[in-house]
Amino acid sequence: MKTNDIFDFRRFGKYFASDLKTCAANFGLSLLVTALLLPLTIYCITIGFNALMSGLWDGPDMWLRATCFCIAMICIVVQMPVKCYGRITEKQYGSFWLTLPASRLEKFVSMFLMTCIIVPVIGVGSFIGLDAIICALDPTCGGSLVTGVSELFSNMLASGEVTLNLANESIPIEDVETINEFMIQITSPWLYIDEIFGITLPFLMGAVFFRSGKTVKTFIALFAFSTAVSIISTPFMTQLAVDMMNGVKNGDPMIIFDNGIFMNLVLIDTISDAIVNIALMIGIWFRIKTLKH
Repeated sequence: MKTNDIFDFRRFGKYFASDLKTCAANFGLSLLVTALLLPLTIYCITIGFNALMSGLWDGPDMWLRATCFCIAMICIVVQMPVKCYGRITEKQYGSFWLTLPASRLEKFVSMFLMTCIIVPVIGVGSFIGLDAIICALDPTCGGSLVTGVSELFSNMLASGEVTLNLANESIPIEDVETINEFMIQITSPWLYIDEIFGITLPFLMGAVFFRSGKTVKTFIALFAFSTAVSIISTPFMTQLAVDMMNGVKNGDPMIIFDNGIFMNLVLIDTISDAIVNIALMIGIWFRIKTLKH
């Protein structure tokens, strides 16, 4: 088999453009409503409610807007894969999709880019962009979500530095450096990028795997998987927590950071997320490869 039979960049570009148009037709309006009309609606409702109750012009605070942002992103993640790719399990549309002039790898890559990168970036960018404009025009809303996230990470680092400075006389310098490095690692935004894939890929897999009740069955599968992982890991995590608490009670707070899990927490998180994401991608790939009508 020739290489261009598996993946051809020119052919992929044409298919991706077509996939983008199809997804825009199927989900564009929902994305527009969720990412743009929702924050505007919350703003207008809050202004009207505050004006009615207290007679003051007062916009929604950051916590309310952050909650709406989380709800909007959940709606996008859950709805988008089903609306854009859920129909490929139908006999008529699925047969048409299989005959499109592109290899299965090209269709898989396009599907991945649309679900995990393009739509989330558009959704997040639209929401926080509009939020920044609203906050700039109406100071009663306070700081924008971007400012709030930046301040959150800065405060986490500042709190860690204050704690270290207060305990600097009783903690050895090497332990101070260990704690400081740990705080820097867990407050890095880059650590949480792969979490986006881990959130979107299960719903994409559910959209192409289940033939009906895609969203509900995906949630059930996630619940079953989470329950199984919790049952398996609970004995180990319970013993780990007991050992740490005993160490703290015995006057050795650094036992927490001397533990292998905490010392390599970032590496463990990255590897575990990578394993889950790769497993989901393999499952989606084989589902596409074996799809027949």
